[in-house]
Amino acid sequence: MFRGHFCRSGTLRSIWHGRERKRKPLGGAPVTVTGTRHRFRYLPSEGDWLSGEPGAMMRCLVTLATHRGIAFHQSRRAVVRKLRLLWCGCARARWCHLPDEGRRAIEVVERFADGRAAARAFREARRAVAEWLRGARRFPPGSATPEAAEAMRFAVTAGEVHARLSDRYAVAAPPGAIGFLQDLFGNPFRPVEVAPAWRTATVVGLARAIYAERAFDLMPVLCDALQDAGCTNEDVLSHCRDRTDHARGCWLLDALIGTE
Repeated sequence: MFRGHFCRSGTLRSIWHGRERKRKPLGGAPVTVTGTRHRFRYLPSEGDWLSGEPGAMMRCLVTLATHRGIAFHQSRRAVVRKLRLLWCGCARARWCHLPDEGRRAIEVVERFADGRAAARAFREARRAVAEWLRGARRFPPGSATPEAAEAMRFAVTAGEVHARLSDRYAVAAPPGAIGFLQDLFGNPFRPVEVAPAWRTATVVGLARAIYAERAFDLMPVLCDALQDAGCTNEDVLSHCRDRTDHARGCWLLDALIGTE
């Protein structure tokens, strides 16, 4: 049995009883809720994701990924990886302001997110950035710019995603994150299925090269290769043609490569 009501703000306050129920949230696709009893003070909706507000998008995403009563198409581990890469992408957008310690840390965190760096190197990179931020308070005036400190804090957050996700209200959205959120997660309410026929040797090889070299300027070339493979999905093709904010963890590249 379902009991619930919409409060003045439009959010859904509810209690579910029973093994499984489907409820269509405001403006979104059905979200599957499982379990015997789940209390929702906030139920994510597609409207929140499409709002263009980084805070609302992050809250929506983290709630989908962490609430045990919601069946989400991505595992918590996959979301942690993508959030690490999200913060790394935001830090790379400020690459010219990053000191050497921050650049090394971002590269280590990216490798760690993809399972190509040891935990020890990951911890050392986090420690180096934290020490830089502590020491920045003692730097002579003008030697550490606010942009450098902000980018270094992005590197710290990329290393702490696994801990912050345990408290979903502690995960904030970085400034300018809208494009990266859309690039890494697409629309979580309407995930796009990549047909096996599209994953030709040319397409997969090109996707791997773009990911490894961060050669996102080749995304239009990937669009042509997908069309040659028979892809007519406009969401996929427009993602290659029209998006400018790309980062490692891009949902399309992950799907083509086979990375969760």
